[in-house]
Amino acid sequence: MKLQLRVLIVEDSEEDAELLIYELKRGDYHSIYDRVDTADGFIAALDKHHWDIVIADYSMPCFSAPAALSLLQEKKLDIPFIIVSGTIGEEMAVDAMKAGASDYVMKGNLARLIPAVERELREALQRRKRREAEQALREKEERFRSLIENALDIITVLSPDGNVYYISPSVHRVLGYESEELLEKNLFVYVHPEDVNEVINNLYQALNDPSSTLFIKFRFQHQDGSWRVLEAVCKKIIYSPEVASIVVNCRDITEHQQAEEIRRELEKQKELNENKFNFVSIMSHEFRNPLNIITISAELLEKYSDVASKEQKYLYFQRIRFAARNMTQLLEDILTISKAEVGKLKINPASLDLAKFCLELVEEMQFSNAGNAVNFVFKGGDVDEQQSQESEAGTITNCCSLAYMDEKLLRHIFINLLSNAIKYSPAGGEVLFELYYQNHEAIIQVKDQGIGIPANDQKRLFEVFHRAGNVGKIPGTGLGLSIVKKFVELHEGKIEVSSEVGVGSTFTVKLPLQTQRLTESRHTYSCGAN
Repeated sequence: MKLQLRVLIVEDSEEDAELLIYELKRGDYHSIYDRVDTADGFIAALDKHHWDIVIADYSMPCFSAPAALSLLQEKKLDIPFIIVSGTIGEEMAVDAMKAGASDYVMKGNLARLIPAVERELREALQRRKRREAEQALREKEERFRSLIENALDIITVLSPDGNVYYISPSVHRVLGYESEELLEKNLFVYVHPEDVNEVINNLYQALNDPSSTLFIKFRFQHQDGSWRVLEAVCKKIIYSPEVASIVVNCRDITEHQQAEEIRRELEKQKELNENKFNFVSIMSHEFRNPLNIITISAELLEKYSDVASKEQKYLYFQRIRFAARNMTQLLEDILTISKAEVGKLKINPASLDLAKFCLELVEEMQFSNAGNAVNFVFKGGDVDEQQSQESEAGTITNCCSLAYMDEKLLRHIFINLLSNAIKYSPAGGEVLFELYYQNHEAIIQVKDQGIGIPANDQKRLFEVFHRAGNVGKIPGTGLGLSIVKKFVELHEGKIEVSSEVGVGSTFTVKLPLQTQRLTESRHTYSCGAN
């Protein structure tokens, strides 16, 4: 199948033109052609049709190949131009090639015409494709530049050490700088000193992992000296194997950040107000009960003082004392929590025989709760059998019971835990109070077989006024465990709870023995001393 070829022939001889067409036909080209021999005719033909190739005679009476080539170049048309002549000399051919002609063929050697045409058509096609690709690239770059220069975000291209290769004009609107001010500057100079290391680390992560897209938030100095909070996305780009760069897309979130902080403050204030309301409500309820007892007992004493027996009067007085004692304890608990919240709760540690202290405390609890059908079991070894030992380094080891703690706070911790174990245990249940030592710590566990604590409540168990949802009508204020936790923390210790509903609860208290202080004062105290 012949290839269609649109040929503009610049030739004054009709016979020579037909000879060229015949030669092209032999090369499997179906030619659609026009012949011109003047400048006006040449220009008209160029304006009228698109041509694949121009074949021109070098010299004609009214026109010439160099003149036609000049007109073609003026119109900036990239069309292969082949000169065919029977008289052109080598010097003239060289000049024509320098002027822009694609090739020249002697009329006496038209066998060269087809190879020349094929070569020039092929090269013209390559040039056209290259121009189209370059044009597409320019258009793409123009669209990209238009997007960047009109974007609300700041687009920055950085070197690995923070030097600015490019920064979009939006930097003026966001940060007050002109783009030219920051070019070739080091961006880290404008980053808040506290954020510089994090920014650098993120940039190097982006360099080391080109597939990653990293998000970062940092403070950047505005042109007016203020600090703006920027949120950025970092991504590695490579212009060439030798040059690595990072594109950073930033947006100003200062107002959003401030609004978020205000929202958090409002939420915090709302929570505080709710806590205050809950506090007032709970305190109102807790104080109302003993006040009612006091009021009713006082009214009965006043009304029936003359007829009441001695035993009845004694009972009313006991109720008043009990209610007053509960109110006093409640006030002390509130005061303790308040002191802890403002950091005014103090600890006064002293040398203490912990094992003996725990044993005496259990005996006291057994005596004061003799009416409760709950069995106490203490495991901690015989106090007299626990011996103090010293290692070569001079620190106290093994199961020495000597501790450096605040006895008053310690008493409150254990009585509260034991009282709760009694309160939430069934009749006939067992409460285990266990003491042992490990890694210079005293570990105390209080285990009961009571109602247990629901999993959801365990997370909030040590919050002020929080009580488990399954306590029912069992009395309590929700302050005790909060105070226990504060006292444990004052000893630099920890308290943990594990519980299962219907099975029981285990509270574990870990308290440092303060062995360093004991070692320094061992000339005064000895392990097991009273």
